[in-house]
Amino acid sequence: MTPDDSSTTELSGWGRTTHKRTRVRRPDTQGGVVDAVLAEPEVTIRGAGKSYGDAALPGQGVVLDMTARDRIISFDQGNGVIVVEAGVLLKEIAEQALPLGWLLPVMPGTEWITVGGAIASDVHGKNHPGAGSFGRHVRWLALLRSDGVPTQLSPGQDADAFWSTIGGMGLTGVILQAAIQLHRVETGWAVRERHRTESLRDTLSVLRTLATHQEADPDHHVVAWLDAHSTGTSLGRALIDEFHPATSTDLPAAVPPFPERRGRSTAARPIRSLPGPGLMSRATIRAASAARWHLSRAGRQLVPLHSALCPLDRAESWPAAFGRAGLIQYQFAVPPEEGHVVGEVLGYLATHRMAPALATLKNLGRGSGGLLSFPIPGWTLAVDLPARWLHDPDALRPIDKLVAAAGGRVYLAKDALSDPDLIPVMYPRLPAWQRTQARLDPDRRWTSALAERLGLLR
Repeated sequence: MTPDDSSTTELSGWGRTTHKRTRVRRPDTQGGVVDAVLAEPEVTIRGAGKSYGDAALPGQGVVLDMTARDRIISFDQGNGVIVVEAGVLLKEIAEQALPLGWLLPVMPGTEWITVGGAIASDVHGKNHPGAGSFGRHVRWLALLRSDGVPTQLSPGQDADAFWSTIGGMGLTGVILQAAIQLHRVETGWAVRERHRTESLRDTLSVLRTLATHQEADPDHHVVAWLDAHSTGTSLGRALIDEFHPATSTDLPAAVPPFPERRGRSTAARPIRSLPGPGLMSRATIRAASAARWHLSRAGRQLVPLHSALCPLDRAESWPAAFGRAGLIQYQFAVPPEEGHVVGEVLGYLATHRMAPALATLKNLGRGSGGLLSFPIPGWTLAVDLPARWLHDPDALRPIDKLVAAAGGRVYLAKDALSDPDLIPVMYPRLPAWQRTQARLDPDRRWTSALAERLGLLR
């Protein structure tokens, strides 16, 4: 079988909550991509499959796997512009560019996603108040429409189509290539400063102060791990990590400026889900949370940039630990004046015996021009929950309503069960996106399980 032929296989999102047996086509040439698109009435575009939920799973039709389109086409070491095919992993860009003093300006929690996926989800990092999301650093992209016609888009060339594709969840067309502006760094290390807070009020206060610094410095990365299992006034106490790329003067004399990367990561070989409930019971989650809080210490430390920016790459087996039902990550953003929503959500989860296995809080800054892009100025909370706790599809509906009423939104790239009636409230630019999507998809080929479940397409 050639890469352009279709095969039948079982796919899931990274959270392993939904599994679908489907036809997959994996062309390795641009002509093969065009042929696959024109041969299929309904197509779901998929990269590395790191979306937690069903964003890269099909409703009907075939899955177009873009991971064979993974060439780095050019890299200008003078100005830091790299041109790549959409199937290139962020990891591959980092491996080539970092030893030369260049870094992707936005890194999500993992390097194991494709450039096409990073654009389609408009991913953000821990430095969003200063650096913005991934789409801000895309100089141009080549998009294949559903009629088989490729077109080049940029902020100055069909801006509506460009900003509908940035964060457009793979529903405007196949991203073929993109030019990304990289960022200069002096070393491959980061200086980490860890702080401890004793309450959610203190946590929000510290993060609010740090957000001011982040807005002025795109190299300032901040993330808080919340202790969602403490009670009373201690609920929401946190370990807050600040990271700055290290300069040569930060390094001891014996430390090389760019640390040697380890061999091939286990991220390429996810382990099978553990049987039954796996390791994630309420008791084990509470014990692990308490241990992390009591064993972690404040202070300053030198760590590899990769470890600082991509913690998920040390935990590829994380979803497997949640057992056969898998993992749901619920992530939302609310405006800066609505920080109380974070406490209300943590309180709701605790009251309903759903205190999360992991809860992280970050600052967000000004959003991109992406019509369906997730970040808005304010706060974003992400909580990891065993999917078996959510057998009632309405279990998180009160949180959806709370977030929407506060002017917030859920992250579509991670969504698995949000209320579809609230999506137009959370994403008020949805009608404008739908008009451009219809123009780019005249043959109505693009779809996904996410799009069908949430009614994203007209």
